[in-house]
Amino acid sequence: MSPRAPLAGLRVVEIGQYVAAPFAATLFADQGAEVTKIERPGGDPYRAYPAGYAAWNRGTRSLTLDLAMSAGRARALELLDDADVVIENLRPGALAGLGLDLEEARRRNAGLVTCSITAYGSSGPARDDPGWEPLVHARAGAQQGLVSGDRPVWLPFPMASVAAALFAVLGIGAALVKREGTGYGQHVETSLLEGLLFLNAGPVFHKAGRRPGVFRVTRNPVLSTYPTRDGRAVQVNLSGTERWRELCRAVGMDHDGGLDFADPASLMKLADREWSDRLYDEVAGCFASRTADEWEQVFLDTPAAAAKCNTLSEWLAHDQVRASALLTTGDGPGAGLVAPPIRMRTDGAERPPSRPRGGPGGTLAGHRVVDLSSFWAGPLAARLLAELGADVVKVQPPGGEGAYHLVPGTPAIYMDGNRSKRGITLDLDRDDDRRRLLDIVRAADVVVENSRAGTWEKFGLEEERLRALNPDLLYARVKGFGLEGPLASRPAFDFVLQAATGMAMAQGAGAAQPVNFTANDYGTGLHLAAAIVLALLARSRGMYVSGVDASLMVTATVFQAEDVAQLAIDGTCRDAVGAELAGPAPWCRLYEAKDGWLVICAVTDEQRGALVRALAVDALSAESAAHAVAELTVAGAEARLRAEGVPVAVSLHPSAVPDDDQVRDQRLLADVSHPASGHWVQVGVPVRLSHDMPAIKGPAPTPGRRRDRPVVS
Repeated sequence: MSPRAPLAGLRVVEIGQYVAAPFAATLFADQGAEVTKIERPGGDPYRAYPAGYAAWNRGTRSLTLDLAMSAGRARALELLDDADVVIENLRPGALAGLGLDLEEARRRNAGLVTCSITAYGSSGPARDDPGWEPLVHARAGAQQGLVSGDRPVWLPFPMASVAAALFAVLGIGAALVKREGTGYGQHVETSLLEGLLFLNAGPVFHKAGRRPGVFRVTRNPVLSTYPTRDGRAVQVNLSGTERWRELCRAVGMDHDGGLDFADPASLMKLADREWSDRLYDEVAGCFASRTADEWEQVFLDTPAAAAKCNTLSEWLAHDQVRASALLTTGDGPGAGLVAPPIRMRTDGAERPPSRPRGGPGGTLAGHRVVDLSSFWAGPLAARLLAELGADVVKVQPPGGEGAYHLVPGTPAIYMDGNRSKRGITLDLDRDDDRRRLLDIVRAADVVVENSRAGTWEKFGLEEERLRALNPDLLYARVKGFGLEGPLASRPAFDFVLQAATGMAMAQGAGAAQPVNFTANDYGTGLHLAAAIVLALLARSRGMYVSGVDASLMVTATVFQAEDVAQLAIDGTCRDAVGAELAGPAPWCRLYEAKDGWLVICAVTDEQRGALVRALAVDALSAESAAHAVAELTVAGAEARLRAEGVPVAVSLHPSAVPDDDQVRDQRLLADVSHPASGHWVQVGVPVRLSHDMPAIKGPAPTPGRRRDRPVVS
């Protein structure tokens, strides 16, 4: 008898299309849930793009129903009456207009958890705007910033939809955990805009009363794409003095330029253009002496936070992909796709449900989490659990974790990743502090860690020791390149992963340019949080799950799932950004007006005809459209295009996101006061529940210094 899947017996109905709802439903199907996908006559429109449909629809049963007809509605209601979960991503109000009101469905089925994924939210001035990915990217400030500066680039990955799907799973899973103790269901809501704002939260984060400032990486020696002797490139992404010195040793430099991340005066050298250019040129000269493949071998022999900029095809052929079982196998039509990204460690055995949780304070109230992680992905996962109601204790060394020392002052990376938590300072070189940590773990439900291999063994605090102390512990690990394979020990920061997995080559149309923000760091934190919640759900239903794993490598590959599928289907890989990185076609493209940029996404023949009329051009081409838009202001062009029904959005710089009407109306940003550094504006909690509303609990804890007794805040 095959082992029981973690979510076997859970019934999910998906009424969706394109990416977000189908992917959310697929993540439940991956864990054994029975998923029925209701499709309109003619099917999900994404069936016209076989690679896209294959990427996001896995393990579901399809049922065609005409919801405009009484027989179709009646059958759909039967499914809803027998379901645990309903997920939909039609336009706001569309499902109710077809006679399937989700509030009424919950009255008929008291334990039903329903979820709506919209483009911009169920209310607000942009409620009914077209929700195509490039338009959402524009409004979330994701097309401009870190790498491209004020000139936007077309983002070729459906990141907003992927993030929204993961937030849907996070919210649904948490609502189901709460249902196990209370019996009631509730409504979950998120949006593509909120999902992408979360991924782009670093550039949007800013001091209250000021505009967000985006650090430029042009010719920055510690964060750059360096050409190699063969015309390829290597990506460097460093955070910390030791990482910088590792790189200097690896490339053969006999000095480190005096750069010390712990010294504010030294770190200010990066703002000195002359000094930065001189050091950049020296590093660039080293990289130009060998091919990209030769440097990749150097980084295997001497790990450094750098990687060859692979194409997607090169990445999928890499030994690391095989070692990590990153793709589905077999001979059938489903082979070669991205494998299920949420991985639970389970022996398939059934055990009595875990102890009841619940009470006021959120869906995860009563759950205790120990956060041993640092920098981004691990802390972000634990933060999301805290904002869903879990009690999260952040454990730090004296003076704070690595992210706390990244730049002088209190870094945004630390404050964004660690809000809503309690804090404790422990010096794990001391016996009494190690015993204190063991006491905390003994009473915990979850431990989150993302340290390099061997870190916890050094302190005698490895997973086996913690599990012997607390057999019910859920151990959540997040790594850069996973646990096994030739790259597992490589220091892994976001841009290194973008390079290795093919993202940078896709973003730059073969010229190796990273995405403008750290999508993999934030995406992996979200991925891990969703995995933890689904594991807690499985445990509450009597399935033993010992742990979950996530990695930046998996997240980066999931963002490219459609291109992975295209390679599996016919061996081709599309150019999704165009030679100028402005878009793949004249009707799906970024255009510069007199005072800024906007993005057009005309996906139907009717909309393309409207585009020709709006711009008053004889024949539509990138050149004719660019000339017409250049004669207009952004506001004038947007008004003219909207009047003709052409989907359009202003491409915002991150500094303008706080002024977006929809962002303000929906209160998607939050003011969080930190005792050490004042008021900051951060992206809020991108998922809402009708009964147990997630909430920010407070600022990140201020780490203490070494004392005789640990400090708890």
